[in-house]
Amino acid sequence: MYSVLLVEDDSTLRFIYSKMKTWTECGFKIAKQVNNGRDALEILKKQTFDLIFTDIRMPFVDGIEMLRKLSEQDNKTPVVFASSYDEFEYARQGLILGAFDYLLKPVDEKKLAEVLQRLKDYLTKTADDIKIEKSVSDVFSQLGISVDESHFIYQTAVYFSEHYGEVFTADDIAEAHGYSKDYFGKIFKKNFGLTFHEVYSRIKIAYAINLLRTGNYKAYEISDILGYSSVDYFTKVFKEITGETPSRFKAKLEVNQGEN
Repeated sequence: MYSVLLVEDDSTLRFIYSKMKTWTECGFKIAKQVNNGRDALEILKKQTFDLIFTDIRMPFVDGIEMLRKLSEQDNKTPVVFASSYDEFEYARQGLILGAFDYLLKPVDEKKLAEVLQRLKDYLTKTADDIKIEKSVSDVFSQLGISVDESHFIYQTAVYFSEHYGEVFTADDIAEAHGYSKDYFGKIFKKNFGLTFHEVYSRIKIAYAINLLRTGNYKAYEISDILGYSSVDYFTKVFKEITGETPSRFKAKLEVNQGEN
């Protein structure tokens, strides 16, 4: 369940929102309720939420000011406003400041469901993007390379992250960054100390490990996804990098999961 911080100064509306079945039907749960933005900001210093669902006009700190302070604090928790018709200008300000969306009062459950579904898709994609960026960063760290070490390395990390799980070649990434194939190969080796193929193999195996962790894929399926010519070759590369065969690696994961 995704957690929701409900910020609303009207106790009747808080009660009505809390009784809406749409939250749970869409995979959300109102985890905390407060009646103004000031209290919300205090809670957000200690606790994280997946969504802030808030009124706009409230005492002490209103919804717009709360969003502005969250932005200053680099708190990227999605915010959805509930506003009246005569508060449209406030809602527009909220969207400019980065609010995810707004709903008109009285809140219609069908429209709430539409917003929550879009938010759920966004949260899923954001979580996946974070995992991908971490996977690429981890591979670079294992090689003793910082993503911020040079502009070329940063460009390469971004490309690997954006095309994670896809099959591409050195020609593809060279063309994307406006390099000739030969020049790209030379500058890649200079920055990484390894060939493109060697680094790319590590990125692919990192992706293979993530797929194995889901428990939904067999070795031959992952081999196909990663574009290897055969499962035997995939197994060979996997063992060279991890020290284990995919089947042995998966068996260890299952044992560890069973113990937890």
